[in-house]
Amino acid sequence: MTREVEYKFTVHPSFIVPRFNGEGGVTATRELSTLELTSTYFDTPDLRLARSGVTLRHRLGETEEPVWTLKLPNARRDAMVREEIDFQAAAGEEERPPDDAIDLALAFHRGDRLEPVARLVTLRRRWSLLGKENEELAEIADDEVSIIENDRMMARFHELELEARGADEDRLSSIAGHLRRAGAMPAEPIPKAVRALGPRATAPSDIVPPPELDEDRPAGTVVKAALARGVGRLVANDPRARLGDPEGVHQMRVAARRLRSDLRTFEDLVDPGWKDALVDELKQLASSLGEVRDLDVMKQRLEIQADDLRDELKPLFTELDRRERTAHSRLMEVLRGPAYRDLLARLLLAAREPSLTAASATRIGDLIPGLVRPMWLRASRDARDLDRDASAERLHDVRVRFKRVRYAAESVAPAMGARSKTALSFARRAAAIQDVLGEHQDAVVAARTVLQVALDSDDASFQLAAGRLIERECQAASRARSRWPKAWKNVKDKKVASWLTG
Repeated sequence: MTREVEYKFTVHPSFIVPRFNGEGGVTATRELSTLELTSTYFDTPDLRLARSGVTLRHRLGETEEPVWTLKLPNARRDAMVREEIDFQAAAGEEERPPDDAIDLALAFHRGDRLEPVARLVTLRRRWSLLGKENEELAEIADDEVSIIENDRMMARFHELELEARGADEDRLSSIAGHLRRAGAMPAEPIPKAVRALGPRATAPSDIVPPPELDEDRPAGTVVKAALARGVGRLVANDPRARLGDPEGVHQMRVAARRLRSDLRTFEDLVDPGWKDALVDELKQLASSLGEVRDLDVMKQRLEIQADDLRDELKPLFTELDRRERTAHSRLMEVLRGPAYRDLLARLLLAAREPSLTAASATRIGDLIPGLVRPMWLRASRDARDLDRDASAERLHDVRVRFKRVRYAAESVAPAMGARSKTALSFARRAAAIQDVLGEHQDAVVAARTVLQVALDSDDASFQLAAGRLIERECQAASRARSRWPKAWKNVKDKKVASWLTG
């Protein structure tokens, strides 16, 4: 997966690419050969991909062999930045997208058929922008695009693209400014296929944005906002998780966990049967994602802790690699299964039209703090009951309690008006408890895992190194345990929790 960063402009036919005098670091311009590109775009009949900012195309003329390219929105939802994945295709294989491309886009098409929806022929003039070391910083493409239907040209448009090659976003912005001063007019960063397809391709996406929140709106609006944020996060990170990107897996897991937490937090506002079904399935999804994520975190952790023992600990890391591959294979079975596609469809519908109760019509400011307060009281009670010798299991239970409190506070804070800052401060302090106790739990689990692998080995040097690593993890757990009281003192401050009662 590569990151595409580009600006689009509209230009007069007489526009000439200007000279650069160091703007954006550009010291030379080299004209490249002109290309004639034939691009066929694929989408569902209702244009689910285009409406979500996704394009899947088959292109001839850019390289010696035809190429399939999938472009996805980036996590920031910044339209000028997209993630791009190429798939090589043999000549004659332009009727059906590659299976890997179909798989990566599943969260957007959800199993519906993909068919040709637009065919474009582009005459592309190109210039490479070079830096002082003759390195390529960016490329300018002057595109004359023809929309083809039934082998006839139906319409034509003209646009200029500036795409980063080696330049960072600041340099690219400087180059774009120079083009604007030369007469190029900024245009919306809309994919060519979307322009060709017209209004249907710019209709609202199935992935709805969160509604605006304030204290005077109905409480059900908070439910919609929380679900929309969670579903958007889940879908956006699905392709990255499929590619094995650790951050994609992490963000997908966070999305599933937060959706579960939000549905529980707002259980008085939603139909219980509807809620329970989603919570159960989200739990299973989070568990599959968690298997992969937990192993990735453990490997990173142990690699740091065992930096001076890597040679002796090879059996440990070999075993962790094996477990991670197995966990990822199981995750992919889940993500490719019909149950997951069905869950996605129901989550998208839930974000648009959650099954709300009569209580959801109550004013946010009057109702929401009362939904979070019982969770805070339970977490506080459990924290007060802990003693210095509390078991790892009890500390972990308290961590889970505070994670739910944090998620709830973060979900409702934007709707709390004057109390929003206090609610966010409260959430940050709850997150600090979650972090401290999370460090404790990670150390405990890591030590147990190392011990388990060591007991299954008869390699004395490995067992000795494993013993040293276990000792380090036990010390890390002890340090985390010692930091816990301070984190607890910070969050139980009455002023910080005042937003729940005032």
